[in-house]
Amino acid sequence: MTIARFIMLAAALVAGSARATVLPPVDQVGFAPAPGAVLPMSARFSDEHGRSVRLADVVHDRAAIVVPAYYGCSNLCTIVLRGVAASLRASALRAGHDVDVVAVSIAPLETPALALAKKRDVLGSGMRDATEGWHFLTGNDVAIGRVTRALGYRYTYVAAEKQYAHASGITIVAPDGRIARVLYGVSFPPTELRSALASASSATASDAAAVIDATASEGGVSKWLLCFHYDPKTGRYSFAAMNSVRVAGLLALAALVGYAATAWRRERRTPRRDRTR
Repeated sequence: MTIARFIMLAAALVAGSARATVLPPVDQVGFAPAPGAVLPMSARFSDEHGRSVRLADVVHDRAAIVVPAYYGCSNLCTIVLRGVAASLRASALRAGHDVDVVAVSIAPLETPALALAKKRDVLGSGMRDATEGWHFLTGNDVAIGRVTRALGYRYTYVAAEKQYAHASGITIVAPDGRIARVLYGVSFPPTELRSALASASSATASDAAAVIDATASEGGVSKWLLCFHYDPKTGRYSFAAMNSVRVAGLLALAALVGYAATAWRRERRTPRRDRTR
């Protein structure tokens, strides 16, 4: 009876841990542009220096990497931007010469000052040449909405967590604004990035549509990382932490079951008269 109660208590503890684990609203998150999608090149933003610019002012002449993010993000957004910088260095590609990098904030309350701080955080404050082709944009709801709709980029603000739940990745864009490809995740193999940029520079509209259709079908939620984490104040875990929580729970349950099985075997080996004393 003691062992049975022990197992029931262990199961209850694991079940309670699972109930405390809350998934982010994945049904409101997505990153899959429609075939043939084109960025709204007339959409107007402010750059990191407060200058008013159109997308056409920062996406032109060559292929671009467009990164939807937000600068107050304490999780994946900075990692993605640093991943782009690292991949460009490994590819021997120069921003402002071979490619332009355009970060677009999805948070309408963010300011150029915050954008500049994030740029310095990602790239460092020195060496003008290293930051020349990087643009960190902020805008209002209308401009952000136009861009994110073209990107097929759905996200939501979670007030309880004070952060956005959103997918992680970058968009490869042709010089005329056609969306050529999405690369999901936080790191981007140099050969793949170089190939995607070369294809975007030379692809026709039909080629770009075909690539988008193929990459969109690969972009299931299982391949996305969400900008969501464990909040110690609420005791809730995020989508990114779920696998670790599940593994920890299973290991704990396995340890408890092993202990119970060992105790049961010892009890079986103990003579009956000893157990009844």
